[in-house]
Amino acid sequence: MYEVGQILRLRKKHACGGDTWEVLKSGVDMRLKCQSCGRVILIPRDKLVRQVKGG
Repeated sequence: MYEVGQILRLRKKHACGGDTWEVLKSGVDMRLKCQSCGRVILIPRDKLVRQVKGG
């Protein structure tokens, strides 16, 4: 589905204003890194699928 290193654009912006995220880990929970500020988050895969913009 989503590969490690892939850049995703999400519908909702991060608090820093960035909306692009790099996939660090894939699985049931996805680890993402904000491309603007470097913050790392862990998000369930089913929630991420709904948040990704443009397919």
